[in-house]
Amino acid sequence: MNRIYKILLVAFVSAAGGVAQDITTLEKIGPVVRFERTEKIVTLHCQDNSQVQLTILAPDLIRVRAAFTKPIPQKDHSWAIARENWETPRWRLNETSDLITITTDELEVLVRRSPLLIEFRDARTHQVINADERPMSYDPKGKLAGVMFDPKAGTFVAAAKKLGFDEHFYGLGEKAARLDKRRSSFVNWNSDTPGYTEGKDPIYQTIPFYIGLQRGIAYGIFFDNSYRSYFDFGKSSQQRAWFGAEGGEMNYYFFYGPSIKKILGRYADLTGHMPLPPLWALGHQQSRWSYYPDTMVEEVVSEYRKRDLPLDVVHLDIDYMDGYRVFTFDKERFPDPKGLSEKLRRQGVKLVTIVDPGVKHQPNEKGYHAYDQGVEKNFFQRRRNGDLFVPRVWPGDSVFVDYTLPEARRWWGDLHRVYTDNGIAGIWNDMNEPSDFVDQTGKNQLDVVSYDEGEKTTHAKNRNTFALLMSRATYEGLERLQPDRRPYVITRAAYAGIQRYATMWTGDTNSTWGSLGLNIPMFTSLGLSGEPFVGSDVGGFIGRGNGELLVRSYQVSFLAPFCRNHKVIDGYDQEPWRFGKYYEDIIRKYLKLRYALLPFLYTTLENAHRTGVPVFRPLLLNYQDDPNTYNLDDQFMIGDDLLLAPILKPDVTRRLVYLPAGTWYDYWTNKRYTGGEMISVEVPLDMVPVFVRGGAIIPSGPSLNYVGEKPIDPITFNIYPDEKGAAAANLYEDDGLSPAYKTGAFRRTALSARRGPRGFVVSVGAAEGSYNPGPRKFSFVVRSHEHKPVTVVDTGRAQQVDIK
Repeated sequence: MNRIYKILLVAFVSAAGGVAQDITTLEKIGPVVRFERTEKIVTLHCQDNSQVQLTILAPDLIRVRAAFTKPIPQKDHSWAIARENWETPRWRLNETSDLITITTDELEVLVRRSPLLIEFRDARTHQVINADERPMSYDPKGKLAGVMFDPKAGTFVAAAKKLGFDEHFYGLGEKAARLDKRRSSFVNWNSDTPGYTEGKDPIYQTIPFYIGLQRGIAYGIFFDNSYRSYFDFGKSSQQRAWFGAEGGEMNYYFFYGPSIKKILGRYADLTGHMPLPPLWALGHQQSRWSYYPDTMVEEVVSEYRKRDLPLDVVHLDIDYMDGYRVFTFDKERFPDPKGLSEKLRRQGVKLVTIVDPGVKHQPNEKGYHAYDQGVEKNFFQRRRNGDLFVPRVWPGDSVFVDYTLPEARRWWGDLHRVYTDNGIAGIWNDMNEPSDFVDQTGKNQLDVVSYDEGEKTTHAKNRNTFALLMSRATYEGLERLQPDRRPYVITRAAYAGIQRYATMWTGDTNSTWGSLGLNIPMFTSLGLSGEPFVGSDVGGFIGRGNGELLVRSYQVSFLAPFCRNHKVIDGYDQEPWRFGKYYEDIIRKYLKLRYALLPFLYTTLENAHRTGVPVFRPLLLNYQDDPNTYNLDDQFMIGDDLLLAPILKPDVTRRLVYLPAGTWYDYWTNKRYTGGEMISVEVPLDMVPVFVRGGAIIPSGPSLNYVGEKPIDPITFNIYPDEKGAAAANLYEDDGLSPAYKTGAFRRTALSARRGPRGFVVSVGAAEGSYNPGPRKFSFVVRSHEHKPVTVVDTGRAQQVDIK
């Protein structure tokens, strides 16, 4: 490489927020001199007094934990981890003079003694899955101190892996980047970044979990370190992919598939499964910064109902508060919030209010309960010298809660009674990176100390977990205040494990085609990072869009779990009717279709809750053996069965669509295709290409304007036979509101169809679970043939239906 070009490249990477650190200059961990084993842990003792622990958690899950030049600390805590007790799997250990080998039913872990290198192999084929390129490293001489947020807070640690010639990388949470992260580098540091564009990094979230895929075989690595972290997937070297952090431990979990779906399930086991939100959270949501006064909120809802546009939720942004004080209502703008909630409830609409972390700092003015109580209880963050930390956000001078204090989390959660008592149905946590108008980099918070389980650590460690703990406090508070209802929390910022407490959206996007083009890779990457309930501001948040952009945005988001139209305070209005009847009619068509497909969407969401496999998927998740899907990020799938290929640029009315192997049906025409090839389709503005996988049964219901408007009766099962004439599906149902599903109050119905000599035979299995949906009918339509629907009464018992 030309020397000048190399210098320019490093400068460009640094300017772009990428990874410019040279980890080859770091000190390597010493060779292994001895080891010891317990029931599930192998501890390696190194020549330089370092220790490495390998913990066998499951046949496909190994934890690697290293302490440099000292023993592994006794303290072992992570806010991300949901499951700590694992049944010990079968494993054995063998050693030679060069190697220590740990073998489970699925994995071989080879530890080379000198230099200390760890290699993961398939236990059956002995094929290498992932291997260290160099020993784990650290920076005792402070060579990287100049790039660190707080060099006093810790020592840089790093691990390097061999880069496969055809290795692909996915996940890493919320990144303004393409689906395949190969040849890219990233920084994790939760940051308020309104109007971000592709390549802006970091942005709002930190999910230090990625999936590697090579030769169709997948593995995962979760680097559980909340300090500012770095991931380089072969951008700075042809030899290695590496990850590291500016402090804390070298502490990562290695997951083996070989399927990505299996990895996602195990990641959910480790960091927590998403609980089911209320069913109405899958409804259409409308917001802007801000709807006020209360009469404007009523007018928005009235307009939706008058125009026959589905709507379930309206959001109240910061202007509902009294001087931006959280846990208050402006008495002039919203004199009767409970009355407003009740009035909207009768029209099928719920209210969700924004709650930011900034509590107004008013030491000379008593009477604001959140501030007064927080000061009295010493729940607010303080600097190292004991002074209150006073950032500036919407209320002006403010204070932040130390959410690492369990008592503070409980207090914060209980404050939400002011919302639940006034009929507010959900809470929207924003600005929780945490944003600080004084300095968005975090430098103003450098010496802020958090309790952190008694460790009294600083911002360098705690910034990235702030939103996770705020969402946890909110979620647990709502659980206590309304134990018979499922909490609904939305967050902007996050750390790994956020799916236990909140849904999320992709922050303050632009009303541009470039921003729309990021939706698919960002939604799918979040899904591959353990966050199944995702979405964006439909139409974009900042700037002025138009009717075409708004329609194409809805065609991306109408089946995304979180579907909310949201606009900045000074942005041109973009409710569905704002650009004229032509565009409004198209948007109505897709919102009506979303509600008709709620039985399918909710079934797919419950699968995500149970398995960790997301609703909104890249094609590679369903077709991992097909290399054509590995960097395909302008198409997506909903569950296993629906494939969508929206238009992402203006003035485009034709596009190529890749259909993987198998049988496919055009949703609109029922035309049948044989997959494994690219096809060209016409895409006028009122059209988004939707294809149904042959072998699927798609349940649908009647037209609705809000969840619960009327019984889902009949449920129509749309049958799309595969090349052998077979199809199968499950239907999941529960009350959609309470947590009773956790104790068996649900209903799962298995269905299958096969082609017979005189038509099709549908087998309906006996219902599983105790939930009773009431009397209703099942209707069956085979979409590959023209026939009248066949309708039967759902008895909850097994039955067979003949379709001639």
